Amino acid sequence: MTEIHIPITSIGVGSQPESEDGKTLEFIPMPHEMSVFEVYNMPEPEDVASLLDGMKALRLVRDALKNFKINDELTMIDITDLDNQNRSWVNTMLGHGEVSVIYQGGMRTEVQEAVFAGVWRIVYWDANGDMVKDFIEISDVPEIVRNSSFVKAKTILEYDESNMPEHVMNAPAIITELNEKVATWKEGDEPHVINFSLLPQTEEDLVFLDHLLGSGPVVILSRGYGNCRIACTKTKNVWWVKYFNSDDKLILNTLEISAVPEVACAAQEDINDSADRFAEVMEMYENVG
Repeated sequence: MTEIHIPITSIGVGSQPESEDGKTLEFIPMPHEMSVFEVYNMPEPEDVASLLDGMKALRLVRDALKNFKINDELTMIDITDLDNQNRSWVNTMLGHGEVSVIYQGGMRTEVQEAVFAGVWRIVYWDANGDMVKDFIEISDVPEIVRNSSFVKAKTILEYDESNMPEHVMNAPAIITELNEKVATWKEGDEPHVINFSLLPQTEEDLVFLDHLLGSGPVVILSRGYGNCRIACTKTKNVWWVKYFNSDDKLILNTLEISAVPEVACAAQEDINDSADRFAEVMEMYENVG
């Protein structure tokens, strides 16, 4: 796969100068690498022979992956009570994948995809920064993303047409389109995408839309070929999706109406491949414990 190349590269959030009143649309903060998910060299079987709890958790992951089909009930494996050695081994086996999530709608929650698509680490933290819960989830997209992104979201965008900010030009037409699609879109429909990279807009248009849509509790970063930053808004089923090239330049800026953007979800063929690869890795440890 090659990077996405868009012929228009000087349009969109962050690519234009500040407006006269000094207002700019800043990127929504993205999750950093989570130190709990460091990847080390794979240990020799004899070095982990005593880590029975870690082995038990990994076998549950293997079995859940083998049988998982998208739309199945998800599997949650609780590893909160693992000691540091067992947890470190589990972290080593799972590694870092390309997708990270932070949920800030209540208890702070960090989500990290493993190197095996369909395997997610879910860690809950209290206000003091102490870990409360630690799970491994088997699913195409974490439950917290699918079920918690739009819990308190509004279903219509309202604004005062007689009191528009200066230099806002095309936002009203986009708002009309959004209101129509939000009102009619339902689970199973094709995503509806508004591509700012192909539309004329001012920086003030984007700032106004960002303020009106609001920032929801879920932010996703996919680090595939370049970066993709995905943020739910406070408007039902509306996501702001931004693609960046390897130089971190914005190349595609879109709003998407969907349950969850496809780029954040593991495909069934990738999960099937994960099941095969993980089973192969586990073979060398089959006599452990």
